[in-house]
Amino acid sequence: MSASLLDARAIGFHHGDHTVLSDVDLQVGAASRIAIVGPNGSGKSTLLRILAGELRPHAGIVRHARPVAYLPQRAGTADNGGADATSMREAILAAARGAAPWEADRAAERLGLGDDVLDRPLGAVSGGQAARAGLAALTVARGDVLLLDEPTNDLDADGLRRLEAIIEGHRGGIVLISHDRALLGRVSDRVLELDRRTGTATAYAGGWDAYERTREAAQAHAIAAHDDALAARERLAGAERKTRRRAAASARKARRGGRDNDKHSREWVTARAEEMAGRARKIGTRAARITVPERPWADAPLALTLTPGERRQAWVVALDGVVLQRGMWRRGPLDLAVAPGERVLLSGANGTGKSTLLATLAGRLRPAAGRRRSAAGSVIAEIGQRRDALHTGVAVWEAVRDLTGAEEAPARTALARFGLACAEVVRPAGTLSPGERTRAELAVLSLLRPTCLLLDEPTNHLDVGSLQTVEAALAGWPGALVVATHDERLRETLALEREVRL
Repeated sequence: MSASLLDARAIGFHHGDHTVLSDVDLQVGAASRIAIVGPNGSGKSTLLRILAGELRPHAGIVRHARPVAYLPQRAGTADNGGADATSMREAILAAARGAAPWEADRAAERLGLGDDVLDRPLGAVSGGQAARAGLAALTVARGDVLLLDEPTNDLDADGLRRLEAIIEGHRGGIVLISHDRALLGRVSDRVLELDRRTGTATAYAGGWDAYERTREAAQAHAIAAHDDALAARERLAGAERKTRRRAAASARKARRGGRDNDKHSREWVTARAEEMAGRARKIGTRAARITVPERPWADAPLALTLTPGERRQAWVVALDGVVLQRGMWRRGPLDLAVAPGERVLLSGANGTGKSTLLATLAGRLRPAAGRRRSAAGSVIAEIGQRRDALHTGVAVWEAVRDLTGAEEAPARTALARFGLACAEVVRPAGTLSPGERTRAELAVLSLLRPTCLLLDEPTNHLDVGSLQTVEAALAGWPGALVVATHDERLRETLALEREVRL
C-alpha cells in the first residue's frame, strides 16, 4: 500500500450562503485511525460523504489511491411498523455491491446474525440488528479505507466488541465519526475537529484522550480569561467611579470657597478637581478598552423538586405479569416496579425488547397480557431513540407549549436554559438537528416535572457536547431513571444502580 491511501485537499462545501466546510485537509495513511468530531450541523457526515465520493465538493479535490468502503449513518429502523419488506440478506447484498450470497452470509455470521434474522424484513428487526447488517456489508466491501459514520448507534455490548474487532483487525486506514467516547479513546490516534461557525478544521495528534485534555485545558483557560477580564474591567470601573466622586467633591468645595475665601486656594482645589476628572476619564477609557471574551456555555441542570408525598410512594410505575409483543416477537411475563429516585439500567442483546419495554412503561404500547400501573400524580416522560417528540412543522417554542401547556415566555426561557437561542426557537421544530432536538426535549422535561424519566439510547446521533449536556442535566436529578444504553461513560455518569437484563 502507498503511504497515503486517501488525500483530501482544501475541501469546501456550502448550502446556499451557509458555509459548511472551508479549506479542510485530510490525509489517510495505511494505519490511520482518525476521529472526526464537532457539534451537530458542523459538516461531519457531509465531509465523510465527500471522502467516500458520494458527494461532490464545491471546492478542493479528493484522491483515492486505494478502494474506499463507506458505512453511512443509519436512521433507526426499529419501531417502524414493518414498513420495509426488504430482507436483511437482500439489504447486505445491495449495500456490498456485487458480493456473492455466501460472502454476505459468512460476514453476517461473524457479526452474530443467523439465518433466522437474515430472512426477516428490515421493518421487523431491531435497530441493533440492522446496525450489524451494515457492518456485515462493510466487511464484504473490502475497502482499504473504511469511512464509518456513527457505527455504534443501537449496537449492544456484543455488537460493540465485534465493531472494535473489525477496527483493530483492519490493515488499512479508518476515518470514524462517533459519539462513543470510550471507543474513541481506545482506537483513535488523531482527531479532526470541525468548527460549525467557520467550516474550518483543526487537527489534534495523540487521539481522543489527548484531544479531551487539550479541550478541557482550553475551556478552563477561556473561563479564566473571561473572569480575569471581567474582574479587571470591574476594578477599573470602580476606580473610575471613586475618582469621579472625589473630583466632584473637590469641585463643590471650590465653588463654595474656603473659610478665608483665598483665591489661590480655590484655584488649587479647582485644578485638583479637574486633574482627578481627567484621571477618571483615562481610567474609564482603559476600562472600555478591555475586551471581555465570551464565557463558554454552561448548560443548566434539569431542576426538579419532588414533594414529600411523591418521595413516599412505593413505586412510580409498575408492570405486573406483562407480556411484550411486536408482530411475531413475544416476551414475558415480566414484573418490574420502579421506585421513586431509583436508577435502573435495561441491558440485553439487540432484539431482546428493551425499546418495547420502555414503550410499555411509557404507556405508548399496550401489553399483550398483564397490566401496567402508574402511581397517582406520577408523570412519566421519555427521550426516545428516534427523537420524534418534536418532529413537527410548528415553531420550536410552540411545540414545547403544545407538549407542556406552558405559555410562550416560560417555554422560551426553558429552551434558552438549554442553549437554544432566539434564532433556533422560531424555526420549525422538525428542522432541528438531533442534538438541538435533545436540548429541546430536556427543556420539555424541565417544564413537565416528571417523576420518572425513560431514556432509550439517548446518546444516538448526538455530538459530544450535546451528550455532555444530557449527562450534566441528569447527574443530580432526583426523579426515577430507566435507561437503555450501551454507552460506557453515560452509565458511569448516571450511576445506574440496578440492572434489569432482558
